[in-house]
Amino acid sequence: MKSDLKVFIWQGGWLGGAERVMLGLAETFKSYARIEPVLGVFEKNENIDFEQVCVNRIFPEKAVGYNTIWASFYLNRKGILDDFDIVIAHGGGMWKTRKNFYVCHEAGDLDALAKNLPLFSKLTFFPLKELYICFIKKSDLIISATRECDRFLERHGVRDYVKGRNFVDTKFFKPKGKKPGGVFKILFVGRDEPRKNLGALKEVCRKLRGVELNIIGAVGENEGDVRYLGYVSDEELAEWYRRSHLFVLPSFWEGFSVSILEAMASGTPVLASVYAIPEELNKFAITFDPYSKNELSKKIQWIMENYEDVTRIAKKARNFVVKNYEKEMVLRWEVETILERFRRRKRR
Repeated sequence: MKSDLKVFIWQGGWLGGAERVMLGLAETFKSYARIEPVLGVFEKNENIDFEQVCVNRIFPEKAVGYNTIWASFYLNRKGILDDFDIVIAHGGGMWKTRKNFYVCHEAGDLDALAKNLPLFSKLTFFPLKELYICFIKKSDLIISATRECDRFLERHGVRDYVKGRNFVDTKFFKPKGKKPGGVFKILFVGRDEPRKNLGALKEVCRKLRGVELNIIGAVGENEGDVRYLGYVSDEELAEWYRRSHLFVLPSFWEGFSVSILEAMASGTPVLASVYAIPEELNKFAITFDPYSKNELSKKIQWIMENYEDVTRIAKKARNFVVKNYEKEMVLRWEVETILERFRRRKRR
């Protein structure tokens, strides 16, 4: 039986880990709770079977945080957010009204992000961070996806939150067959922005013999064995994880990278910056200092020379991810938690 509860989920864009989380949550509300959410977006996607409310960006596209706050301000002032019982968003924003139940889904330590940004980005991010903290404190429910985020919230006086986690579809992202022989294939998945540190990875790979770097999610000119694949379908992405010998995430900061879970679910070894991997997954990856290209180079060479040992770690990672981060299990728990907290407040 279809529920009469009205749910709004801020989707924003369509590319990236946070966007996958929000869309997965919307799909689970529909399939599991029989509630069909309305999505808030910057651009409508005709291939997505949800009602969509579109808000135009007023800042450059890369200024995701500022555009999100603008969208929340616009929807709030227009009274649109008052039409919904439950409003869910990733990160801060003016989503809370006197009538709705606002759920904030946060994944990372924003203090750590501010610390590891380049100087100009740090200056523009500081006021955004302070706004986010203010808005997060107005939430009716906070779902913290990492233990690093738990500590961030507590540092800023937030004690009432629920410990959650990210997810991956382990039935879709899974190992299949042997890795190809010949050249050692390295995979990067993500945007080309300063905090992703892609430039360091490209520079290191150009100097290594027998290495091919394939980049998904960013656009650029191919340079020898550094190849840009742009945006690919989910099916192509899953195949690239399977055919790659190593997934590398060299970021200066991540919240909870969906791509790390996808790589681990696919049985692909992971090399990640110490600032890019959640502590609960740390023992299933090889890590390095993102500020040291020399260390990154040495770790790649060590992995190539000790690949059999590394694949054993990757198998343990796959088992751990299946047990703890399976999409259906995590999202059902999250939907149940949101609805239970909402009903508890309604009974007051």
